[in-house]
Amino acid sequence: MSSSRSTRRCFLVPEVVQTSAMDCGPAALTSLLEGFGISASYGRLREACQTDVDGTSIDTLEELAGKLGLIATQTMVPPEHLFLHEARVLPAIVVVKQPDGTPHFIIVWRRVGPLMQVMDPSVGRRWMTESSLRDQLFMHRMPVSPEQFRALATSDTFVEVLGRRLVDLGCVSESDAVLTRAAASDDWRPIALLDAATRMVADIVHSGGVRKGREAGSLLRSILERCKGEHPGEGSIPPAYWTGLPGGMSRDEEEGVWLHGVVVVAVRAGAHDGHVADASLASAELAAVLKEPPARPIRELLRMLRADGALGPAALLVALTFAAGVGLVETILMRGLVEVAGDLGVLKERMAGMGALVAFLLALLLLELPIAQSIRRIGRHLEVRLRVAFLTKLPRLADRYLSSRPTSDMANRSHALSAIRSFPDLGAQLVRSALSLLVTVGAIAWLHPPSAPLAILAGVVALAVPLASERVLSERDLRVRAHVGGLSRFYLDGLIGLVPVRTHGAERAVRREHESLLVHWARAARSLVRAAIVTDTLGSCLGFGLAALLLFRYVRGGGPLSEILLFSYWVLNLPVLGQSLAGAVRAYPGVRNTALRLLEPLGAIEEVRAEGMTEAAAPSTRGVALEFEGVSVVAGGHAILEEVDLRIAPGSEVAIVGPSGAGKSTFVGILLGWHRPVAGRVLVDGYPLDAAREDVLRRECAWVDPAVQLWNRSLADNMLYGMPAGAMGALPGALDAADLQQLLERMPDGMQTVLGEGGALVSGGEGQRVRLGRALLRRDARLVILDEPFRGLDRRKRRALLSRARAWWRGATILCVTHDMSETLDFGRVLVVEDGRIVEDGVPAALVEAPSSRYRAMLDAEKVVQRGFWSGGNWRKMTLRAGKLAEYGEDAPRLLPQVKGKRGRLRAVTASDLPQTALRAGSLVSPTTPVKPGGPKT
Repeated sequence: MSSSRSTRRCFLVPEVVQTSAMDCGPAALTSLLEGFGISASYGRLREACQTDVDGTSIDTLEELAGKLGLIATQTMVPPEHLFLHEARVLPAIVVVKQPDGTPHFIIVWRRVGPLMQVMDPSVGRRWMTESSLRDQLFMHRMPVSPEQFRALATSDTFVEVLGRRLVDLGCVSESDAVLTRAAASDDWRPIALLDAATRMVADIVHSGGVRKGREAGSLLRSILERCKGEHPGEGSIPPAYWTGLPGGMSRDEEEGVWLHGVVVVAVRAGAHDGHVADASLASAELAAVLKEPPARPIRELLRMLRADGALGPAALLVALTFAAGVGLVETILMRGLVEVAGDLGVLKERMAGMGALVAFLLALLLLELPIAQSIRRIGRHLEVRLRVAFLTKLPRLADRYLSSRPTSDMANRSHALSAIRSFPDLGAQLVRSALSLLVTVGAIAWLHPPSAPLAILAGVVALAVPLASERVLSERDLRVRAHVGGLSRFYLDGLIGLVPVRTHGAERAVRREHESLLVHWARAARSLVRAAIVTDTLGSCLGFGLAALLLFRYVRGGGPLSEILLFSYWVLNLPVLGQSLAGAVRAYPGVRNTALRLLEPLGAIEEVRAEGMTEAAAPSTRGVALEFEGVSVVAGGHAILEEVDLRIAPGSEVAIVGPSGAGKSTFVGILLGWHRPVAGRVLVDGYPLDAAREDVLRRECAWVDPAVQLWNRSLADNMLYGMPAGAMGALPGALDAADLQQLLERMPDGMQTVLGEGGALVSGGEGQRVRLGRALLRRDARLVILDEPFRGLDRRKRRALLSRARAWWRGATILCVTHDMSETLDFGRVLVVEDGRIVEDGVPAALVEAPSSRYRAMLDAEKVVQRGFWSGGNWRKMTLRAGKLAEYGEDAPRLLPQVKGKRGRLRAVTASDLPQTALRAGSLVSPTTPVKPGGPKT
């Protein structure tokens, strides 16, 4: 058993740079844990943080920090509390705002003199002045009661910090008196006034308006006396200086206070023994955070290289070492040619010398060709191995892993696989430059031993400068890649939403967002280029300066001309080799960061497959028996479902209704594996729903949802996707049941007609019927999940298809999520979900009879909307059939009059021919509704 130890804070905060744009929370928490000596896996911590495409909740960061051995407290403090030791806030996770206004997590670690040590996950460790950090703080406001604000403002910590601020202004004599009077008041306004006046006077002193000491104290007393009877925020002190302002409470409260401040998670050391601190909250994810070793992408790439055998890389290393030695022989040979050139007087002797030189150069070429071919071959093999590993891992990843990453981010990683091919070339350049540098230093020491110490120093400098700059370049390169990923996501989203953007005239907003992203990328790229230029300049100055010193000392001692030329060549080659080494080191961060992003999915937790699970006895019923026992689900740090207790008998037909965002889709998503309960358990046929049984349940499940992907393949491929081999025989019946025959008749290539990307070549209703047809091929399904299954279809068609589906899967357990209340009346059971809880559960007929039933209220509201929509006198009802607009009568549709079009041809009346009717947001609106000319068109 490991002994408990007290974690200590290190002086320099560890650097953890985020690998994706939304990963600042896990990266900051990883750095915070490692700063207290708790080794944590960044990848596993991202899983435990439930990081989504929108980032991580600060509540989750606070909770996980406590579970993993620290004492964490989330609070709001005035900005001055971050910079004063009396506040005892640091170290802390602090919310700042990026230039585009979005929140971002950083770590403010400690204050060292006038500088603040900060770890920004987007760039790494930074040293910032107080003013620059203050400008980036994200000021939040929260409603509190007057009693709560007064308790905060009169606490020992707040009063101590306020006293320190008064002392810093030079108001030593007044500080105790004014603090005592303000804190003794039963009202919250005096202490809030003193805080705001102190902040305002501090700004005036900082700007040079008054001096510290007597002038600042006199100004403070004057402001306090003048503002004594004023309303906070409306008098002489602007609202920006107030920590507390009136308002913010609900209407039934007499008075409330808006608390303004910075949101921080203050952390201090706790007892840690290498295990999860709270055993009752321990999980496999939290255990993996502490147990998994840190990511080492280069070591993993080397392991893949050894998979083909160590002979190839070893032979390449020997060849590179031999090539570095041959370079030394080449220079010595050149020196020999200079010495014997005068002795070769006969043409035959000169031709023999030239022939020997050409033969030597050909031998060098024959040596370089196999080296280059070997490097390319190793690069291709490495890329292929990584692609195979990536494609093998992808189907095993949990759904939550994929759903928490933007599609553009994963696409960017897959496209970056080709960059791994340059890894062996980079390694060869690094090894060759280093070996050549060592050989050259040795040759200088051999030729002129007194110059050996200075030559060694030049070699060390040529090696040390690139190696010392590697971390700086790596951080900036990863930041550039993160911004490139953000731009890729923006471009993908822009292409997908191009039609809505044009429809709603949002081009200006898109351009502003694009400009902001480009500015961030340009700044990051400029920072990278600036760091590379500084590194090259420093290395060149030091290298050529030492080379000049070496050459001067050697020439001053005299010697043969051939030796001087040879010594000059080797000495001047030192900075050149240093620059080559610097180029390899500069390229290394790009390859490392690319490998880090590519290898992160390979290290993710896999789903447990069902092949290794011992099956229980065959179920006695076709339907699935479901049981939820105190199930709670949290996603992104927010509770979606809370304490759900429910039993569903096999073969039941259950409708699930409720307002949007109530948790209906999350409820069925538990069965599909999208979410894991943080509390409680789910039983399927009496067995806990773990990852293995989840895989079995998916094979026995039919799922219809608008989110089901339609591929850019044929109708047959889309219908048969994921189906067993024998599903082809059931295809005609599924086409009939899904009402796809008419669609099939219109398709030019029949079942081989391509549907387009996301089903773009078919209508929304037709795409839904294709999704239904795919699910109908699973006729033996034991669990059927219908989540808004017929969106985009008219009411009559929805009811017909729902009846067919229920008849098709008779005997299976059916869960139907819908907003159409009238469709649920003939279900055997209905669940009403609100705010993550099941508020009603019963037979629809019984719930309708209850006067206070939420189900009845929702049903009545739907009827009112339908009557008001179809029976309102201001509405003109029309219908579209076969591309023609027609008046909708009580008995049958009636075509509108025809008007002449171009060249005298008759055409149907369209919306442009009806000036009294306007199309807005895809619906016909009342003729009395004014429409601005030139507005958005749909």
